[in-house]
Amino acid sequence: MDFKTLASIYLDYCELKFVPKTYKYKTYVYKMFLKKLGNIPMTEITPHMIHTYLKTRQSNHNYNVHRKEIRALFNFAINHLEIINYNPVRKLEVMPHTPAKKHIPAEEEVLRLIMAADPETERPLIQVILHTLGRIDEVLRLTWEDVNFDKHTVTLYTRKRKDGAFEPDELPMNEDLYQVLWDLWQRRKQNQWVFFNEKTGTRFNKRPKMMRSLCIRAFAPNLKGKDKAKYEGPLFGFHDIRHFMASFLADRKKQSTKTISKLLRHKNTRTTEIYLHSIDKAAREAMRSLEGEFSVKTTTQSHYQNENEKIRGSVSS
Repeated sequence: MDFKTLASIYLDYCELKFVPKTYKYKTYVYKMFLKKLGNIPMTEITPHMIHTYLKTRQSNHNYNVHRKEIRALFNFAINHLEIINYNPVRKLEVMPHTPAKKHIPAEEEVLRLIMAADPETERPLIQVILHTLGRIDEVLRLTWEDVNFDKHTVTLYTRKRKDGAFEPDELPMNEDLYQVLWDLWQRRKQNQWVFFNEKTGTRFNKRPKMMRSLCIRAFAPNLKGKDKAKYEGPLFGFHDIRHFMASFLADRKKQSTKTISKLLRHKNTRTTEIYLHSIDKAAREAMRSLEGEFSVKTTTQSHYQNENEKIRGSVSS
């Protein structure tokens, strides 16, 4: 079987298993591979060929991402189709790279963002993300059946599981979230989607430009026209709000990692710890225990104390 045939079979499988964004990116990677190396029989593809392709990527990070997708293709051929028994990508090491520093907004920045948002459309979306700690795709998928005003609960469906299936997670609804959703319910123009796009007649699939536009309005309201493209102020996305809320609950509200993990709906608390952009309390206490130990003042006192002890020792002898 050649690369193109295998990629086609695998992508049919991926279209059913993964979200559209993942499916589209895998498609892009395999198209780029074919463009660079041609349609080679799978059994003739060597680690050197794959490395030759990966070296054309613009960064080590991109090298690693494409390596991951090509490795997944070979694993599919091994485990599902059983047409080969060797994955040449395994010979290629992951390249080192320094991840870009994520901008987690401060509380003041989030408040300014809320005030800059359109109160009819944008603000409710931001507030629902804040009060559910939900991912943007999960929140945009909300239907009115997922909102239970009587029980004060909201159900979000996540696909962040190994099998790729949607899985429901029921969350408690606080009073602020209740008011936001109740207001949207009162103003609804159909009975299915919470965040309805009147232009398309269905839900919003994504809001790619919304956060950048909001950040400009919140932090540089005087920018006009082409100057907006040069904006260099605070810039963060929907997922950064999720990170912010996790840290806010830990730092300001003193909630446990276990509780925050439940709200984030993580299967493992280690994943939650990545979201907590704060320093562990025990680490702070350990560092406080060192205060004054190696300052100029204590070093000088220690020196004279040692000298005095030496003198007293010599006199007594």
